Formats: sequence, C-alpha cells, structure tokens
Amino acid sequence: MKQPGRTRAPRPSAALRVGQLAAAIGAVAVAGGILLSYQAIALRKSLAADVGIHARVVAGNIAAPLMFRDGDAAGEMLRSFRPAPFVVEAVVLDGHGREFAAYRRGAGDDSRADTPGWFGPVTVLQPVSHQGKQLGQVRLVASSRTVDRGLRNYAMLLGLASLGALLTSALLTRRQRARVACAEQELAWLAYTDPVTELPNRRASQEKLAEALDGAGIGIRGARVGLLLIDLDNFKVVNDTAGHAVGDQLLRQVGQRLRAALGTEAPVGRFGGDEFIVIAPALVSPARLRALAQAVLKALRQPIQLAGAEVIVTASIGSALYPDDGGDAEELISNADLALYHAKGAGRDRIGEFRREMMLATQRRAQLERDLRRAIEGGALAVHYQPQFDCADGALVGVEALLRWKHPEQGFVSPAEFIPIAEDCGLIVEIGAWVLERACADAVALAADGAALPSVSVNVSARQLREPDFAATVEQVLARTGLPAARLELELTESMLMNDLDAALAFMHTMRAIGVGLSIDDFGTGYSSLAYLQKFPINQLKIDRSFVEPLPGDGQAMVGAVIALAHRFGLNVVAEGVERHDQLDWLQNACCDYVQGYLTGRPVPLADLQARLRQLPTAPSACS
Repeated sequence: MKQPGRTRAPRPSAALRVGQLAAAIGAVAVAGGILLSYQAIALRKSLAADVGIHARVVAGNIAAPLMFRDGDAAGEMLRSFRPAPFVVEAVVLDGHGREFAAYRRGAGDDSRADTPGWFGPVTVLQPVSHQGKQLGQVRLVASSRTVDRGLRNYAMLLGLASLGALLTSALLTRRQRARVACAEQELAWLAYTDPVTELPNRRASQEKLAEALDGAGIGIRGARVGLLLIDLDNFKVVNDTAGHAVGDQLLRQVGQRLRAALGTEAPVGRFGGDEFIVIAPALVSPARLRALAQAVLKALRQPIQLAGAEVIVTASIGSALYPDDGGDAEELISNADLALYHAKGAGRDRIGEFRREMMLATQRRAQLERDLRRAIEGGALAVHYQPQFDCADGALVGVEALLRWKHPEQGFVSPAEFIPIAEDCGLIVEIGAWVLERACADAVALAADGAALPSVSVNVSARQLREPDFAATVEQVLARTGLPAARLELELTESMLMNDLDAALAFMHTMRAIGVGLSIDDFGTGYSSLAYLQKFPINQLKIDRSFVEPLPGDGQAMVGAVIALAHRFGLNVVAEGVERHDQLDWLQNACCDYVQGYLTGRPVPLADLQARLRQLPTAPSACS
C-alpha cells in the first residue's frame, strides 16, 4: 500500500539479477575447475601407482627368462597384459639396454586404450635384478584414457551437484527475496501507520501536510491549507480507570468517527497519544475550516460504548490556516498547538483558532518564566503584608503574607500572572518555602521590636501540599525562626484539599497537633461542599472577593448563610476584598468576624507594617 509522501525504493533490475546469477555460476565454475584439477592429478597419480605395481610384479617374474635368454617365455609373460586395457606397451630390456621381449597393443586388440589420452602416457621403468646383480629393465607404458573417463564421470557428477546447488540457491534466494519484500512492506506500514487506529501516524501526517503546503504554494493564488489538532479531554481518566486496552479501543472508535465525519475532504491522522491531526487542503475559506472543526466536535459528542458502559467523549481543537497563520509545516503545527492549549485553558470541548496575540502571550509567559528564575536567584522577590481587622472594634487580628515581584523593566507584575507560571514550572515549591520562612522571621522580628502580631497567614500551593515532607518543612521553619506555632496560620484552597482528601486531612491534623492554625481560602469558588467542614480541622473560612464585591445589593443570602453555618461549626469568617464602606457595614451587621481589603489596608512592606502596628490595638473581639 502506497503511503502518503513516501517514495518507493527502486527494486533490483533484471540486469542486476542476471549479473548475480552470472557471478554465482562463475564462482561455481572456478570451484569446479579447482576440484577437477585436483581430481585429475589424483587419478593420474593413482594410475602411475598401479602401473608401478605391475612393473614390479613383472620385474620379479622376468628374471629367470632374462637369465636363460628365454625370449618366448618372456614374451608369453608380457602378453598377459592383453586383458589390461590401460597397458599400451610392455618391454623387457637386457643389461645392455637392448630389447629382449616386448608386447605392444596392436590394432587387433580389443581395447580403446591405444591413444595416450588427454594427459599423455604414463611410463614406468623398473629394474630387474637377481642376488644384487641388475639383469635389465622392465618398461611399462600406460594410456591415461582411464584418467580421462574417471575425470569425465567426476565432472558430470560435479556438474549435476553444482546445478542442483544453483537451483537450490536460486529457490532459497527467491523465497528470501519474497520474505524481505514482505518485511519491507510491513516496515513501511509500521513507519507510516499507527498500529492502534490504523490511521496515518505522525510522520505520514507531517509529510502529507508538507505536500499540501507545496501544492498550495505552486497552485492558484490565494489557496489555503487548514490544520486541526484534536486532543481528547480527560483521556487519561479512561486509561487509569478502565485500562490501556479500553483506551486503545476508544482511540480506534474516535479515529473511525473522525474519518466518517470528514470523509475524503480532510485526511485524518494520529499525531501521538490522544492527539489527532486533520489536514484540509485547498480550502475555499476560513469558515470551511471552522465548519470541519465543528463537525468533529459534534461527531465526538455522541456516546461511545466501551467495556459495556456508555462514555461521552469531548475534545479540544486548535486550528491554524496556511499561509495566514504559518509559512511552513513546522510553524503551522506549532501555532495550531498553541490554539489547542488556549482551547483547553478556556474550558475544553471547544475550538481554539490561532491569533497572533496568542503568540505574544506565550512569548511573554516564557520571558516572565526566565525573569522569574533570575528574580529568585537575585533576591528580587518581596513579601508584603495585608492587615486583617476585627469587624466589631477594628482591632488588628493578623496579617496575610503576599508575594510581590517588582520587575526591573515592567514594574510590579501581578501575582495573578506570575504565580500560575511558577506553579506550572515547579518554582512555586521553592518560592513557597521562602515566603513561609520570610513571613515567620518577620513576625519574630516585629515581636523583638515590640510590635507583635497576633498571627501571620501564609498561602500554601497545591504543589507544596503534594510534597511528602511539607509538614516537616513547616516544623523546621518554626524551629529555625522561633515563631510560636499558634501565631502561624496556613491558608488552603478547597480544590487543593479535594485533589487528595486523605493526604490533605493527614497534613491538617499534623498541623493542628503542633498548634498551627488552618483556614480555607477563597471559600465558595471550589467544591463548596459545606459537609466537608465537619471533617476539616480548620479555624476559619475566608469568603472569596467575588462574593463580597456585589454586597450589599446581591449575594446577601449566600454570604449570610456561610457566616451563620461557619459559626455553628465554631469557625471564624474572614471577608476578602472589602473595598467600600457599604460592604463593611453589611458585613458588620451580618456578624462577620474579620475583614480584609483595600478599604482597611493595602498590602505593605515590612517597614510600613511595623510603623502601623505601633498605632493600632491588637486585642481581638468576637461579634456577639
């Protein structure tokens, strides 16, 4: 199967195969020649050995006829070689070298050995002696025709064996070539196809996108190519709860739905993990790309049957358009991925269309992360303190430690901007530990200066709470700074506690055991489950500013109910974000315990707080 964007490797030509066959035949011929030469030498040596034996036998029996000059007896003895087809001549020579008796194979003899053969005759001279005295010589001449026949038979056998070997080799080579071709096809399939969904994989999709961009570049003016990156929402939950086999089944069904929804207009591929890619070449308008993305969302929202259960799948989509949003494949994919990130951040199950301001925001985020690391190393971060006051008599009851960052070029950067960056890149653990130690040390310093604080509150991030030794870290900070545990309060958010309820409860009980106070920050913005107030060993609730802001016009019932219920559980209530007198008046009448906001005091550096503490009462009181 031809893969998109793939160039087939050329197959071996017929000439190459013929050349390989000729090389094999040549190799066999060389080997055969060597074997035939060896066999010829061996056969000729064997013939010479046989003739030598016959010559020795004749020499041993011809001595008496030679001594008594009995030529007839000698001739009769030599004629005994007539049945031996390889003997051409047998001659007895006397002591003077004269011929005494001879037998020469004539034309009338029944023999085919009257020619010397390919290798010439074999001649053997054997002396005839008696009691140490040489009487003469026996000369036997043999034809090599027997060597020729033996060599011819050997050559025929060797030829048949070589032919069989060549045929066997050719058959094995053909089978091996077929297996290699099959393996190549399988490797090509694996190289360009995702084995789970059988969709084009990342490599094939990138090549297809490059082809589409090349086609748009040389095509009609104004041609566009659309790109969609699709990421399944909460796919990890399916893998973790139902297993990877069910997760693979879900991916297969999603791939089938995408192909059914988009047809041949926009090829679909699996980009990796739970992410899919859609390439829409030759788009008429950007609106068409938006329609394709909406068709994807609609198709995926239909229920899917998995492991006997019905599952609703949603997806976040990032879209980008060539050449408006990118000049090449890499830039287009990067910008679509950025739009996908914004779609997931905006709540998921939606389409994010790339805009240039997204790139600017990403660049600013990356720059702030680099600058934040430098700020940590250079000690450019600071802790400011916002006071909390008793609603009844205005006495100072504590301060909240708030992190501040004054950028050398941009001035103060909002915590709402840089703290999420610190959480994402893991810096919040280091920063949080520094803020905790700084706040405790400052509280001790104020006490030494005669301006003691009733309590100091420090925010705890979710990343800090997940650290297994965070409770030990708090105890170590208290020991190093000398701050009494009762004067430290840690602020936790609802969502943070609900992520790992058992671990959160264990941490909270540890803190309460050593005397550290606990409060729920931004109450009402997370799970808002009042039932958990019975389980959490906390001291107070902090009502989020979003509930305080509409007071006294709206939200009275909600805030009043929280205050009343918290008091029933024996908890104090702190209202955040108090900025107007009418808000403060309503909270006082609603018997809220403490208030915090710009109306009563902005966050200030330690020196300003120290000056203010000398002027304010510190004895807390409760609303009766």
